[in-house]
This record gives sequence, C-alpha cells and structure tokens, in this order.
Amino acid sequence: MIQVDDCLNFEEWRILARSLLQERVHFDDIDWTGNNAFSFHEKYITKKSEVIVPVPKEFMKSAMIVGAFRDDSNWSLLYRLAYRLAYENKELLNDPLDSDILEFHRRHKLVTRDMHKMKAFVRFREVIIHGETHYFSWHRPDHKIIRLIAPFFRDRFNGMNWTIMTDDECVSWDKSELSFSEGVPRSALPEDEAENLWKTYYSSVFNPGRIKEKAMKKEMPVRYWKTLPESELISSLMQEAPDRLEKFYDDQREAGTGSVLEKCRACGICSHSSGPVKGQGPLNAKIMIVGEQPGDEEDKLGLPFQGPSGNLLDEVLKKSGFKREDIYVTNAVKGFKHVIINSFRKHRTASASEVAACRSWLKEELRQVQPELVICLGRIPAQSLFGKMLKMSDVRGKLLSSPMAPKVVILPHPASILRADPEMQDELREKYLNDFLEIRALSS
Repeated sequence: MIQVDDCLNFEEWRILARSLLQERVHFDDIDWTGNNAFSFHEKYITKKSEVIVPVPKEFMKSAMIVGAFRDDSNWSLLYRLAYRLAYENKELLNDPLDSDILEFHRRHKLVTRDMHKMKAFVRFREVIIHGETHYFSWHRPDHKIIRLIAPFFRDRFNGMNWTIMTDDECVSWDKSELSFSEGVPRSALPEDEAENLWKTYYSSVFNPGRIKEKAMKKEMPVRYWKTLPESELISSLMQEAPDRLEKFYDDQREAGTGSVLEKCRACGICSHSSGPVKGQGPLNAKIMIVGEQPGDEEDKLGLPFQGPSGNLLDEVLKKSGFKREDIYVTNAVKGFKHVIINSFRKHRTASASEVAACRSWLKEELRQVQPELVICLGRIPAQSLFGKMLKMSDVRGKLLSSPMAPKVVILPHPASILRADPEMQDELREKYLNDFLEIRALSS
C-alpha cells in the first residue's frame, strides 16, 4: 500500500498522480490519507517519463476546482476518476448515473459557489504601513480556494497593495506579483478606525422594518457574517427592533394622527403602490374584521375589502345578520404588495418583517376602536395578533385570546374560497356562512 500525506495541494497531486498513472498503480493500492507524509516509493516523484497519460483535459480543468474541496477523500476521488478515465472508460464523464461522477460534479458546484461568495463578501480594511496604503481582509471560505481565487482579486485590484487572510493560507499582491503564506486567525487582521465610523452610521440608519432575515441568510449564510464590520451589530439591532419600531410609531403619533400613516416608510410597500389603505368603520364598533392586505381594487379605491373578496364578505355578513356599516374593517398590512407582469399588477404576499412593520398601526386601530371581538380573516392577521404562524385547521372558529385583543376568532380569508375548485365553492361558502352564524350567536 502506497501512503500519501493528506496535505497535498492540487499541483502536487497532479505530479504524483501522473507518475502513478504511468505505472498503472490501481487506485485501491493507494492510501491518500496516510499519516506518513509522502511515504510512497521515491520513483513516483523522481521518475520523468515522456509517456502521456490519456486523461481528458476537461477532467483536469474541472479537477483543479474540485481539488480545493475540503474533504479527506478528495485526492482519492480524483485519482480514482483519473484512473478509470485512463484505463477503464474514456466516456466516464458522460455517465450521469455514476456515483463518482455525481460526487465530482457536486463538489465542483460547491467549490464554485464558494468562490462566488468570496468574490462578493471580501471586505478590505485600509491600513497605512510605512507611509504607504495597504488593504487587508480576512475571510473564512468553506473550501481551500485561496489559490484559485487569487487571480481574480489580482486583476480586479491590480493597482492596490492588498492581502487576503484565511485560516488555510494568505495571499498578497504588491502591484507586481502574488505571494502566499501560512494562514492566520481573524485576530491577526489589523484594526481600522474607518470601520468604527461605518458601524456608527449603520446603526443609525438600520431599519428593522426592511429586514428580511431568511433572504439575508439565503444570500449570505451566517458563517460569512463575521467578515463584515456590521455583523457584530446585527444580532443586537434585531433584538432591539420591536422597541425601535414602537418608538418610531409613537413619535409619529405624537406628531398628529392625520397623515402619519401616509408618511410611513417602514417597509417600503406603500411607496410602490397608491399608498396605505386605512381602516373603515365606526371607532366605537363592537366588532373589528382584520384582513390580510389590500388587493388591486382596494389599492385603487383606498378602501379595505373591495372587489370579489369584499363582495363575498358582504354577502356572508348580510346572511348571518351583521351590518357591515356597524363593523370596523381593516387589514393587517396596509399597502398593496405586488409585481408588474405584462402591465398587470400581480399580488405578492407580505413577508414576516413587513407584517411586523405594520403591526403597530393595527395596534393603534385596536386602541382607538377597542372592539369586543376581533375576527381575523387569513393567516397574516393571525400572525400579526399572535406573533407567530398558526395552523388554520387547529384554530378555525375557536374563541382565542391575543396579547393585542382579549377575544379573537380566526377564519379563512374570502379569497381562499374564490380560489378553490368551482365544484367545492358552494360547500365552502356554506361552511363560511355557518362560521359567521356561530360568531353572531357568540356576539349576541
């Protein structure tokens, strides 16, 4: 058994693999994760041969990428594929079901994505050394990509002196050539006074209503956050977000209630629509109905529950003995969120942060109206009142208590009935009417 140290870089692997392939050493006869560094036969390093090993160039090109994958089995996989391509199946790369090929492509994809993330997330600090400006950055890649990515930064920041540090290896550019050195921890990154100014500014402009945490984590995984100056602030700012939003709304209310909602830009939805849609109804109403968010017609008219959903609600209210003019009707989200497709405005569901941004406006409506009963139509108003997602089948029609209202009943939104299979709509309408008849009995 030939043992090889597992700390090879790709170039060392390539030289050794070429010699081993020339000798037709089978992949089962090599231990690429051996503890005895380079304890293979000397001839595999020193022997030079003019024999060209028939391994496809496209494989070697991709293998250079895969060679950066952080796994002990990496060199073994690459050599096994090289051997099989050379001596067993020259068309192996075209076999989409081969387990080695599948794993090869998976690792290639992950390394390529890691390189893309590094290009996007490296942040430099400006440091003056002996009167000359030098830029430093520290990054934590998932894989050993520093040598693969170095040419990109060389070409992009050709006129700067810079150093990128990682745990694995560091690379520096002095405006003439790249040089590599041992990796260092993040603590080795020089201090930068400008970052303190940036963090102060970031804290002052931080808008919790616009934060979309899932999107943030999808676009930039948490493991990369430490490379950003503002990352150490995000957690505390997010914890403070509810209080900051409350203060924001309180400050606006103190300025007067006439136009503060129109001025709200906490989430940005209203700035891309006709404006916020206010609640409608008497301020002494015993019942408040809270829908999800305005649709196209509500946005155009500036009134809640218009169009097909509003018509269905009116029908059910009338049949169950309610008068809409006696009920205060509003929405959990005040603006019409949409995208334009072929000149039509297509509805989009508000995110959790956008629901949270409107929660204080709903809270203010509840404070002013003080209804005896709140009817939530849909999951968004339920989420707003209870602060979490609720399963409709578990709560439908039940009398509940929320921190924002003592008596709450949750029902589906009328739009869910209109979107249902036409053959089911009569049955769903009947069930919906029964829900309101029970509420009528409850509120009598």
